[in-house]
Order: sequence, then C-alpha cells, then structure tokens
Amino acid sequence: MAEGSRPTWKKFLPLVALPAIAGPVFVLVFILRTESAHDESQCPYQEVTQRTLADGATIVEQRRSCLPQVEERRFLLRRETHQQVLGRRRFDPSAFAGPEYAWDAGVRESGEVHMFVQNPGHGGVSFREGRADEK
Repeated sequence: MAEGSRPTWKKFLPLVALPAIAGPVFVLVFILRTESAHDESQCPYQEVTQRTLADGATIVEQRRSCLPQVEERRFLLRRETHQQVLGRRRFDPSAFAGPEYAWDAGVRESGEVHMFVQNPGHGGVSFREGRADEK
C-alpha cells in the first residue's frame, strides 16, 4: 500500500456511518413529534357521546385529532366524583365512521363496568374498569 493512501474500507466508512447515525435520530425525532402532538394541554379532547349505565355510572366518549389523518378516541368512566380512563383508540378517522364503528358498555354482576369497541379494519377490543383489589 502506498504511503499516505487510505485502505479501501475507510473510504466507505462515511457511507455506512451516516445511515447508522441518522436512522435512529430520525426515529427519535419522529416519536417525539407525534407523541408531543398528543399533549392534552395543546390538543384537548371534545365530547362525542355520553351513555349512562344501569348503576348510574356514565361512559363518556371523547375525540381529538392532533395530527393529519389521526384521530384518537378516549373512553372515560364517571362515577359520582371518581373518573378513570377505560381505554383509548388511535386510528385513521375512517375507523370511527360509519355503522361498522360501534361500542357498547355494561355492568357485570360484580359491579364492574366493561365495554367493547369495534372499529372497521381493526380488531375489536374490550376495556374494563378493574376490580377493587386491582386498583
């Protein structure tokens, strides 16, 4: 090898190093941007529907759209002064449109609230309040 010349592998090192460094940085910036867009102080929820169950508990469905083509729904359980989030769904707005989108809630014999949410194009999901020994 001639004096002063670099080995062949060192010539290609910048081509390998740049994507290896830029890739994770890009992913981190993407995650921070999308998650910070869903900060409740900057993008609050709006009430969509409200249903009162047999025991007087109320389920409140709320929505927000903080990024283009992303809609989030949140389901709150309210019992007198107590409030808790039962679950959330974040999809394209079309997943919350039409008759295929539906949710239902009820109260089990144990007094625990449970609900089922069905979104078109996505599997259904069950949410539940949780028993007293789980809280």
